Amino acid sequence: MDFRELGSSAILQNPGKMQDPLHSARWFSSCFPSGLASCRMYAESIRMPADVVSLLQHLVRIPSVNPENTPGTDLTGEGEMAKFLSGWLEALGAEVTLEEIRPGRPNLIARFAPMDGRPRVLFGPHLDTVGVGGMTIDPFGGEIRDGRLWGRGASDTKGPMAAMLWALRQTRDLQKASPIAFDFVAFMGEESNQWGSKDFAKNHGQEYTFALVGEPTSMEIVHVTKGSLWTTLRATGRAAHSSQPQKGENAVMKLARALDTLDHHLGTKLASYTHPVLGPSTMNVGVFNGGSRPNIV
Repeated sequence: MDFRELGSSAILQNPGKMQDPLHSARWFSSCFPSGLASCRMYAESIRMPADVVSLLQHLVRIPSVNPENTPGTDLTGEGEMAKFLSGWLEALGAEVTLEEIRPGRPNLIARFAPMDGRPRVLFGPHLDTVGVGGMTIDPFGGEIRDGRLWGRGASDTKGPMAAMLWALRQTRDLQKASPIAFDFVAFMGEESNQWGSKDFAKNHGQEYTFALVGEPTSMEIVHVTKGSLWTTLRATGRAAHSSQPQKGENAVMKLARALDTLDHHLGTKLASYTHPVLGPSTMNVGVFNGGSRPNIV
């Protein structure tokens, strides 16, 4: 259902006509005090999905590019996604909390059952996406073509997120009486430093027995993942003209030699640490910056 097809006055005068919590007058609680015009504007801006595919389209159409990635625009960040999900989940009867990890960039925590000691299962997608550079389609169009839905984040992880949200919607009447509680937590910052999941693990990890993480795995169950250690190497030198390199110290060459040593020694050692599913530990040099001009040491 699209609220743009309905008159706001009819919605306010007879909210009982919409029985589904997703289409209830609670959606207008934030605009009602401002009057009908404000509600009409709010109704124009929100489309209530009728099925899981429509929900995914709506999620894709909300830009949530991680602002730490490039290219960055004024449409980046997780705030708008968190705002939409808050309303959607509250309409389902969930208690929603936004925990701001970075300015304007929260984790979203939605609980359908009280913290009463029962085992808790976590549904855990993330709010952000990688950048849109190089895309030849509308990254936020949500177009359906050739049996697929296209757009930034459609797979990683707004697709899994939509599936989780729809499952919670379909089972909302069973949540409070279930012997197991199911919580929905959407993390910020997964595509960069994973601040959101780190903060959540530190402050809430002990509350959960099991977690389902929404990552694209081609419908295969994945029960392990590699950890990571990010390291920055820095070298200093002394500037000189390239015609007299002996008068300087070349910091770029220092790092090059260090990386060669790491590749031959640490890389070999890491390969000896293996996992039955993940295979050997690995090493990668992802970014290298150095120097100021081609003719300066």
